Amino acid sequence: MLPRIVLWIAIAAFVIAGYVDVHVEGGPDVESLHLYVWNGSDWTPVYVIYQPEFIDTYLVATGQWVLMPYYNMSKYVLRIPRAALAPRGPPQVPPGLERWTLEVENGTRKAVITLAVGRDPLRRGNTTLATWKALGQEIVKTPNRGKIDRPPRRGPQNSPDGGDVATASYAVSTGATVYPIGSLYFKSASVAGTFSTYLPVDSPTGETRLCGLDNMHWVGFEVQNFTLGIKVDGYVTGGYLTLEIYNLDTCTLISNTLFALPNTGTYWTNIQISLPQDSQIGVRLKASGSAEVASISAYVVARYKKTVNSLAQIATSKVISASAPRISVSGRYKVGVLYGPYVAYDGLAGNSAGSSYSNVYVPPSTVTLTVYGQYCPLLNVQIYINGMLYTSDLVSPVSTTPAGYTCTYNVPSKTLQIWPREYAVSKATYSGGGISVTVVYTFWGSSATISFSDRLQIVYDRWIEPFHSRYIDVSTGLPYLQWGTVLLYNTLQILGPVNSSTLNIVTEIRARNNELIISLAHNLLNPMFHVCGAEWVITAPVESQGISTYYDGSAVEEPWWAATAKRVLDAIDWLLIFAQGDKGTLASLALKVVYNVVSAATPQVSVTSSNGVYRVTWIRGWADPIPSNVVLMLRRMSVPATSPAYAEWRYFRDGAPNIFGCILSPFYYVVNTNMYLPQRLFSSDARGRLIWTWRGQTNLISEVIVTG
Repeated sequence: MLPRIVLWIAIAAFVIAGYVDVHVEGGPDVESLHLYVWNGSDWTPVYVIYQPEFIDTYLVATGQWVLMPYYNMSKYVLRIPRAALAPRGPPQVPPGLERWTLEVENGTRKAVITLAVGRDPLRRGNTTLATWKALGQEIVKTPNRGKIDRPPRRGPQNSPDGGDVATASYAVSTGATVYPIGSLYFKSASVAGTFSTYLPVDSPTGETRLCGLDNMHWVGFEVQNFTLGIKVDGYVTGGYLTLEIYNLDTCTLISNTLFALPNTGTYWTNIQISLPQDSQIGVRLKASGSAEVASISAYVVARYKKTVNSLAQIATSKVISASAPRISVSGRYKVGVLYGPYVAYDGLAGNSAGSSYSNVYVPPSTVTLTVYGQYCPLLNVQIYINGMLYTSDLVSPVSTTPAGYTCTYNVPSKTLQIWPREYAVSKATYSGGGISVTVVYTFWGSSATISFSDRLQIVYDRWIEPFHSRYIDVSTGLPYLQWGTVLLYNTLQILGPVNSSTLNIVTEIRARNNELIISLAHNLLNPMFHVCGAEWVITAPVESQGISTYYDGSAVEEPWWAATAKRVLDAIDWLLIFAQGDKGTLASLALKVVYNVVSAATPQVSVTSSNGVYRVTWIRGWADPIPSNVVLMLRRMSVPATSPAYAEWRYFRDGAPNIFGCILSPFYYVVNTNMYLPQRLFSSDARGRLIWTWRGQTNLISEVIVTG
């Protein structure tokens, strides 16, 4: 084997700011690991840049073709300090780390570099030597090709391993251990010159001072670890990010971790830390360094370990896509069809197998391919979630020979579980934390058409609050805490093309001790074609009286003229009771018609029930403005104190105007999601204000609603 100095001479021209790039194809999974090389005097971390593949993608939401990056997590570039190529052999790898080898070739030379690999990062003094990772936004060009050899074991054993992705049940059950994921929200900080500043907490409630310290972010109980994302706009030298972790019950500092900041760009790293499970945890972030002008943003993802003592701790949301149009392709051999992105709220419930209880149903599709050869080739179909590869399959044609130059492929449906790790990466790189699904087709023909025979669906199970698992007393089944804050339980998203004539709806159900809140947001405000009504079919007992209606954040009140008209009509109708003959009866009936027209000027909200099933119906008044946001506040019925009460959201349908008024669609969307409601007693707890931590990264109505 040639000494490393030969490789160093051969590739010195490809050094970037003191680093050498080595491309690895089909490499092992390094996402949760820290990688180090010996630079002659110390072990120093390696940067990992996942390499994109740019694919022409049809966006179902807009009907446009765009070039989108996609990532296979086994394809990456290792950015290695050039000093690691010097011919000085490393000492033994640090305790707790494994020795891997990186074999590098550039076409004429070959060398071997030792990698020290582990789940826990090394420290040098007060600084944590983290491996920063990035989703590359352009392909890194380098002649250096690398191959990693590692021991046959599954991976470093110096800390617990979440395990490989495996098949698990989609349904969360009582007694299960789940690993929810939630975000901590910080505002960006603009810096210049020599700086040292705490990043401000992004709190919609203004609660940013805890234990007498400003810019403290409340995290919660049972915190396991963090994924830390950093974005540097501009250029920072000598930069550090300090992660301060506090025990908020005792107001003491647990740890003070210092990370060297990347000079520029967006990166993330994983932080393993042992924290007290029965204490509330808080976090502060401080950035320091020098810059001419720069902006620093941080995105922190927290992982928790929770025990499901009651299904009241789990909420289920659902996405139903619009039907994708028939897509024609010409001059492209590889294309993607992208659904979404869809809102995915904090609290994705992972399992011990490294997967989750949430799943994506990818509908079947039919591909017709124009082929001028004698045989129909195989079709390659890949599925990406949030831009990361999940599956890759070869699909055989219906017939091996073309029929009139046409080959047909029936691509079956697939149901895939969402991987929490990739979801966390999406949140840590500020990709939104939502869910997008892309089906990529690779074919060999002159043209093709793609059609889907069903709608894409996502079922999303999440832990609804960041409190302790034991917030429910297992002996009584009742929560220790009572909230004065409304909790978001269920969401239905019906999202399709974003244009002026295609309906997009997000409807949500929230609950607190004595109220049920139903909200509806939509995009159609055209007087001739808009959402004028809706119906929710649920099993949550609600009163038919005392319903409050809000349009775009404001309470809806009856116009003065409508109230006056109804009083006058009531008086006339009463007098007509004494009229004799058909004329009086007809006059009374005519007045009832006028009365109904006047009543219909304001929103009509009704609740009907049968056999424990409640239909909540809203119809917009003809004199009302067209609201983009409707909120109905209903009172929960008195039920025996066996709460949390089990309830279902079964169906939903919307209404559209025609010449007869607002007509509800004869077709229902099947929702079939569960919700477990808190005990029907009003009691406020100061910690209720902290539930804002768990929210969706969206401009839709996903924030906490405070009532009362």
